Amino acid sequence: MNLLLYVFNLLFLFALFISYSTPFIKPDNSLWPIAMLGLAYPYLLLINVFFLFYWLIKLKKYVWINVIVMFLGVGHFSNHFQLFDSTTTSENRFSIMSFNVRLFNAYNWIEKESIDDDIVDFINSSNSSFVCLQEFYAPDSLPSINYLYSHIGLQSTRKKWRMATYSKYPIINKGTVSISGEIKNNVCIFSDIVLENDTFRVYNIHLASNWFQKEDYEFLERPTMEGAENIMERLKVSFSKRAKQVNVIKKHMNACRYPLIVCGDFNDTPNSYAYNILSDGLNDSFSVKGSGIGWTYNGKIPMLRIDYILFSPELEIANFETHKVKLSDHFPIESFFN
Repeated sequence: MNLLLYVFNLLFLFALFISYSTPFIKPDNSLWPIAMLGLAYPYLLLINVFFLFYWLIKLKKYVWINVIVMFLGVGHFSNHFQLFDSTTTSENRFSIMSFNVRLFNAYNWIEKESIDDDIVDFINSSNSSFVCLQEFYAPDSLPSINYLYSHIGLQSTRKKWRMATYSKYPIINKGTVSISGEIKNNVCIFSDIVLENDTFRVYNIHLASNWFQKEDYEFLERPTMEGAENIMERLKVSFSKRAKQVNVIKKHMNACRYPLIVCGDFNDTPNSYAYNILSDGLNDSFSVKGSGIGWTYNGKIPMLRIDYILFSPELEIANFETHKVKLSDHFPIESFFN
């Protein structure tokens, strides 16, 4: 029995070990399946933690291979889990929130009529200095979000999904990062903001979605071969799209002369090529000041961290918070800076 369990343990340890490499491998052509292991990292880790404790209780030497493999990946752990609260008690200079509002519940995913108003009320009551919204949808009129300045991302038609950045401070320049030559898209907008004597650039990003349908989530309860094939095909396409998008965005970021704050829904975990490219040279708010599980997706798949606030090292972060309000399929996240 123990030998059979050890074989399974080795298989999961091998998968966990490979997941450590996924941030450095561009998920295209034949290499895209490796990216799936990066997506599964939190679950692979927990499974192997179970094996580790099992071998400890049984006083088996098999425990050491678990210790070694997990130690090799300790650098990935802090991007998903923070065991200690490192918040700073001080008066914050400014704060920024990122929130995928899922079209303000336009299709009644949450069966409550006032969700759109609740989202607006939550944003207004947050008192954040800046707010970055993804899946912003205002086909008839803009919502009553009480900020003096705003940057509403462009689209080819008014009724398409957009993004929006709201600010209490002047926005002196705004634009869209062109992906594949498109001037108007739903991927990345940027806003240059003046705060007192400082200017910094805020990027608001929404990378390619996996576009899971209802039947794809039903696969989790009733697995089928057809369901697995559908999910893998969707992931293959989205991994490839995000890889192209982040390279264009990073090139644009590298040309900026201001300190950066990068907010958004990356639709990918920290063990991904997309995250690795965008976070290069920047600090991750959760990794620096977060606590607990970095869980930002409020959907049927638990423990997924796909929403981020990254920032230039010259900025000083004091606190980070994930607001556990159920107004969307994402939790709002907020960083506070000194």
